Amino acid sequence: MAMPDDLRYPHKLFDPKLIAGFLCGREPVSVNLLPGKCNTNYALTLSDGKRFVLRLRSRGDAERESAVMDLARTVVPVPEEVARGEGWSIYTFIEGRLLSEVPECLCAAAEALARLSEVTFQLSGWIQADGSIAPFDFGEGDDFTTSMLKRPEVRAWLGEETAEAIPRIMAREAGTFAEVGAQHSLVHGDFNPTNILVHNGVVSGVVDWEFSHSGTPYMDIGNLLRHTAPERHSYIETGLRSGGMSLPADWKKRAQLIDLSSYLEFLTSARSDDFKRQCAERVREFVVEYR
Repeated sequence: MAMPDDLRYPHKLFDPKLIAGFLCGREPVSVNLLPGKCNTNYALTLSDGKRFVLRLRSRGDAERESAVMDLARTVVPVPEEVARGEGWSIYTFIEGRLLSEVPECLCAAAEALARLSEVTFQLSGWIQADGSIAPFDFGEGDDFTTSMLKRPEVRAWLGEETAEAIPRIMAREAGTFAEVGAQHSLVHGDFNPTNILVHNGVVSGVVDWEFSHSGTPYMDIGNLLRHTAPERHSYIETGLRSGGMSLPADWKKRAQLIDLSSYLEFLTSARSDDFKRQCAERVREFVVEYR
C-alpha cells in the first residue's frame, strides 16, 4: 500500500492480529488508508458487512479523545468509539465525502464550527478525560507563539528580521489577543476539510480530535480559512453567522492572528522541508500585511 509523504508521524501498517479480540473471527475484506498526517486511520469492511474505522495512535490519549467527542456529540455528529486496546481504537463508520471534495458545503462546515463554540468551559487548556481542564503550560509563563519563537529551528526558517517583527505585531494587537484569549470554547484544533465529512449537503461527521482543547474558536476559524480559497471565504462567514456566532468586523484578521501560531508550530514538526518553506513564506507575508 502506497503511503503519502509529508507526515507528522509515519503511518502504521495494518495488522489484523492487533484487533483479533474485536474481530471475533470476522475477516477484514477491505482495508483502506484514510487521510491523516498524525495518527493512522483505516476504513475497515468486515466479512459480516459491517464497517468501522481503526485508529492506530502515534500521539494523543484515547480516553481523553473519547471524552471530548462525547462533549462534541451534543452539538455536532462524531463517531462513537466501540472498542479500544493498547495504541488503537475502533470507531463507527460515518458515511460522507470529505469537505475537501465538496467545498461548496463550506457553509455547512462553518455552521458546525459555530455550534462547537457553544460548548464552553471555565478556563482555557487541555480537556482531560474526566472533563477537567489542565491549563496550558508553554514554559516560563510564555504564550504559545512566544514559546515557538524561542525555538532555534523556527528562527532559522523565518530569518531574524521576520522573527523579531512578530512580537511587535503581537504587542500592538495585545487588546485583540486578550479579547479572544478570554474565550473558553470547545476547539477541535485541526478543523480542516480532511477532518469534516459531508453527506447530502450537511455535516455528517467531524473526526480526529487529538488536538482538541478549550480556547478560542478563532483557532478553528483560522484553520478553515487556511484550507479554503479566498474566493470562498464568504461561505465561511455565512455559515458562522447562520450557526449563531456573532462576528466582529475584523473577524478574519482575528482568525489569521491566532492561526499564526500554527504556522510556527509546523516549523518544529517532522513535516517536509517544502511544506516548511511554504509556511515560512506565509509567515513573512503575514508580517508584511500586519506590521
